[in-house]
Amino acid sequence: MKNIGILFLFCSFSFATQAQNTDVLLQKVDSVLTAQPEKAIEILNRALAGDPNSEELLKVRAEAYENLKIYDKAAEDYKKLTQLSPDEENFWYLRGRNLYKGGQYQEALKSLNHATKINSKYLPAFHVKIRVLLGLNRNEDALKVSDSTLMIGETAMNYFLQGEAYKRLNSRQKAEWAYTKATKIDRGFIEAYIALADIAASMNKARETLTAADEALRIDPDSKEAFIARSRGFALDKNYNDAIEDASYVIKLDPSNTEAYYWRGTYYKDTNKSREAIKDFDFVLKAQPDNWQALAGRAECYAKTGDKKSASADYQKLLADAPRYPESETITQLVNRQIFELNRENHIPELTLIDPQPGGFDIQIPDNAESITLKGKITDESPIETLVVNGTKISPTAVGKDFEFTATVKTDTANVIYIEVADVYNNINKLTYRLIKTETAKPQIALFTPKPSESGVITLSPNDATLYVEGKVTDESSIESVVVDGKAVDFDHDSLNPSFSAVIDIGNKNRFTVTVTDRFGNSTEQTYTLEKTTASTAESESAPPSVRVPSVEHASQ
Repeated sequence: MKNIGILFLFCSFSFATQAQNTDVLLQKVDSVLTAQPEKAIEILNRALAGDPNSEELLKVRAEAYENLKIYDKAAEDYKKLTQLSPDEENFWYLRGRNLYKGGQYQEALKSLNHATKINSKYLPAFHVKIRVLLGLNRNEDALKVSDSTLMIGETAMNYFLQGEAYKRLNSRQKAEWAYTKATKIDRGFIEAYIALADIAASMNKARETLTAADEALRIDPDSKEAFIARSRGFALDKNYNDAIEDASYVIKLDPSNTEAYYWRGTYYKDTNKSREAIKDFDFVLKAQPDNWQALAGRAECYAKTGDKKSASADYQKLLADAPRYPESETITQLVNRQIFELNRENHIPELTLIDPQPGGFDIQIPDNAESITLKGKITDESPIETLVVNGTKISPTAVGKDFEFTATVKTDTANVIYIEVADVYNNINKLTYRLIKTETAKPQIALFTPKPSESGVITLSPNDATLYVEGKVTDESSIESVVVDGKAVDFDHDSLNPSFSAVIDIGNKNRFTVTVTDRFGNSTEQTYTLEKTTASTAESESAPPSVRVPSVEHASQ
């Protein structure tokens, strides 16, 4: 019994000494933790080597790791603490918080779920859980958890996180309401005021943005986030000088602040200071190559300066990267609209009628035609948006760089053809053609010297080497041409039904033709057969030999 008593006293003394040593050690760690956190961790590592299961030492080292943003090491220490005290919800929560900060969302969620299972009203764990779900884009789940926290208590943080969930769900009015509730509960909650300013800015509410930003600056006059939020309010109020001044002030305080550079670049862009904006966007993109808003802003500025090559390169990169972003559809629509504007031209489409070919702005058609088929060609730098012929929309066909079309127009009631063509940039060409209806009757030929038989036979002397012919044309329209035996002959073009005459070489011919065409293309071709009499018959005739040229009086009859 005496030995047992001595052992008990010895153990009690050892534990007391160890606890005393731990207190001294922690005091030493606390004295260097802020100024020399790495040294503090070295001390803790040596201590934990001798006492690896000391919860006090593990907690302090985990806090030191978290302060140094070495989140994976902090999470390892908290994991060991959960093994030493599995029912301590705070250890599970702290492990989840460090896993969340280190980007390990799925593992963080498991640890946080364990904490809330132990304590169903442990709000700190619920708060980080909401942030984890938002990080996983499980926004509906985040909203459900935030709703449940408000059943535990209507705290400023609970309303703030509900606003974060609503914002991610694009329910901006509800987010604004939740942020406002948070600020009413806690007038010193600067994060809620900045979030309220940002959501108001996204809804183009200048006054509300400025009010919330000013409240944030009341809490912290040096808040960079509040200055940026206020600059957005100034920009919405068209007060770009103050907006640029606030963003520049943040850059002066923090030369690496990419958000300030982005917004100042945006203000420069909106005030047509494109070259200054490009410099700011360049800074952002060097630090954040995936910042699509900065890339879109720079592309727009390149376009404004006339650097279409650089603008096109930025837009093509945006299109290629768009599927990687949640805003993929928005980005694609924005880029396509900007590329459309980048390629804008102001040349009107050239329109040419191929068939029928007009005479000036007149198109001749037969008077008995009920419709006409038009064939045409359009030349333009851009795609054709609309083509309308006499009120009917026509779809042209791309042929190489040009467009061709065919359209049928009823002419029994129409007396004009109206064509309107517009390209995608609304460059419009309008043409109007008059329909000139022409008669379709063919000219009539009457040959009266020599007088042919009813079958078109002309009887001649065997010695005749030439033949003088004279005739007359009858038609509703003026005559365009008269051709006798393949040669055009002169006639009175001003006469409606002109006479004509010609001398034909008939030495080796037994026929000749007369072809007459009117101004509308109606043509008549008449063939006459030549028959020469025998010599005996010719001698008995009293007619004079060789060429028979009638007198002027006879020819005019």
